[in-house]
Amino acid sequence: MRPSPSILLIVVVAAYVANASCGGGDDLPVGPSPVCSLAISPSEAGFASSGGTGSVAVNVASGCTWTATANAGWIVISAGNSGNGPGTISYSVDANSAVQSRSGVVTVGGRSHSISQQGRPAAVCSYTLSPEAATFDDEGGSRTFAVSTAPECGWTASSTASWVVVNAVSHGPGSGQVSYTVAANNEPAERSATIIVADLTFAIRQLGEPVACQYSVSPIEFNPCMPGGSVTVTLTTQASCAWTAAPDASWLNLPSGTSGTGSSVITIRYSDNYDAPRQGTVMVRWPTPTAGQNVRVVQAGCRYAVSQASFDFTFSGGNGSFTVIQQSDPTACGGATQDRCVWTAVSDVPWVTITSSMPRAGDNPVAFAVASNDGAAGRVGHVTVRDNVVTITQGRR
Repeated sequence: MRPSPSILLIVVVAAYVANASCGGGDDLPVGPSPVCSLAISPSEAGFASSGGTGSVAVNVASGCTWTATANAGWIVISAGNSGNGPGTISYSVDANSAVQSRSGVVTVGGRSHSISQQGRPAAVCSYTLSPEAATFDDEGGSRTFAVSTAPECGWTASSTASWVVVNAVSHGPGSGQVSYTVAANNEPAERSATIIVADLTFAIRQLGEPVACQYSVSPIEFNPCMPGGSVTVTLTTQASCAWTAAPDASWLNLPSGTSGTGSSVITIRYSDNYDAPRQGTVMVRWPTPTAGQNVRVVQAGCRYAVSQASFDFTFSGGNGSFTVIQQSDPTACGGATQDRCVWTAVSDVPWVTITSSMPRAGDNPVAFAVASNDGAAGRVGHVTVRDNVVTITQGRR
């Protein structure tokens, strides 16, 4: 007769219990698994642009494993990549060569240690251009200029005029060259533009296309009387045509300027002249070796004579006089009374004193006094009136 299923189950269980109680089998009882709650300290760190080192403390129960990773190549874990239980992570931060700041994270068991790093200080950039300007003829052309600055300093080059073209995209950082082209100028007027580099300007001046200049000067002769004054000359030419003017006498000057471009009024100033008539020239010239026009200034003067050219006095001295006779040349400048010539009598020795008031005009006498001569010898003095000399001789006691 076959036993029932319930009887078989009881037998199996009883056999298992007996085997366990007698030390049979390899399984032994174990303790409970640890609870792994991980914390880190500190949770963040900041660094200057020069970089440095830092550390993170890992707080966790013994038996709990962990791994540390960095999310940026400039953060290098130098010790403590992994551990079991409490530990310390050491890391280094590379120098930041960029101006911009940056950030990264070291991650440990789901916890984040945030790292921020400043960018390097922005450079104080200064620039120089060599040369600083250029002048082109009307045909234009291509040239370069140099830009000097620190290696980290950036710059761009741009033209302010369509007829000046920067040949390439020019920029820093650091020193470099700017290549540019100036187009032909088909107009007679000159023009200017600049190329902007950082905070500097490179100046470009271009001459206009030459034109066939034509000049005229009028009037070309003046005949002023003795008093000083000024006259004007009209010079007519095209707007871009240059000219110069220069006097050949010291008594002539040009207060309105000695050069210009285009039509102009040239002022000629002359000084008083009560000596002999005189002549001077203002030479107006334009850009060819021989082309030009002379403007002549012929100024009236005066002719003089004296009624007596010499006097003799005894040692005791005394008074004397002579008459100055004058006339303008040409006579038209002397007026109806012929009294326009101005003159002064001057003694060259202290013992002859002019007693008439000076200066005088027209025909007039000159009175003078001769002091006594107490010396042992005779003496000679002179009274000068313009180009006339009156000699005064005095004997000794």
